[in-house]
Formats: sequence, structure tokens, C-alpha cells
Amino acid sequence: MEKVYILPKMDFSFNFQGQGSETGINWVGDFKYVRPTLGDRSRIAALRTRLCGDQSIDDAEVVDFNHAIAYLRYTLKESPSWWSDASFGLELYDGNIVVGVYNKVMEFEAEWKAKIHGGKEGDVLDADKDPVRDAEGATRK
Repeated sequence: MEKVYILPKMDFSFNFQGQGSETGINWVGDFKYVRPTLGDRSRIAALRTRLCGDQSIDDAEVVDFNHAIAYLRYTLKESPSWWSDASFGLELYDGNIVVGVYNKVMEFEAEWKAKIHGGKEGDVLDADKDPVRDAEGATRK
């Protein structure tokens, strides 16, 4: 009998509210995040590279911001109009809003990985260390 391996839910819907640190605007909206596929990861890397001007940047804050923008561009499948109208966060003046949305999805990612890897923080970093468990407790290496 073939085992079916059940993974935790791959998407996460959330409401975000934050006040812009530069504009003072109260940004509110509903988002739907979906974990990135291999194709999404490739597109994220390509956009991050383009945002960095295809060159090495010494400013870690800019590199991190570019990563967040690229990541959110391909993983937020639903967003409020203000987000999409601002080029998916890139044209906002309030960097703290981008960081706030990114942190929400990273919280989901950490919880998702903990479910897969039994909550062992060190094992979360290496997906091959722990087996994926199905509903009956069978394991796959």
C-alpha cells in the first residue's frame, strides 16, 4: 500500500495593520501568502539580483530590503490594492511596512518548518535531516 505524506498547509491568510514610520499612514489590509515553489525561488533570486543592480552591495540593510521585496512579490498571492498599486511594496515610502509584512510571513515559515522537523531548531536548517511524517506516523527519509 502506498503511503500518502501529509504536509502542513502551504498557505497563510492574515490581516496586517501598521503605521508608516515616514508617512504616518495607517496601512491596513488582508494578505494571502503561499510558500514558494522552486520556480518562485528562482524568480525571487532573479528579482533580488536585478534590484541590487546585478552587483555586490555592501549595505546589508539594502540587500535585506531587496530580498524582502523580491520574496513578497512572488509569495503574496492576494494583497490589498495599496500594496499592488505600490509595485508590491517597492514604491512605498514606509520601509517598516514592508518589513512588517515580511516578518508576518517569516513567522508562518518558522512555524511550518517546525511542524515538519519536529520543532528542533537546528534540524529546520537542513530539510534532509528529519523524515516527513504521514497521518499514520509512517516516515520517509
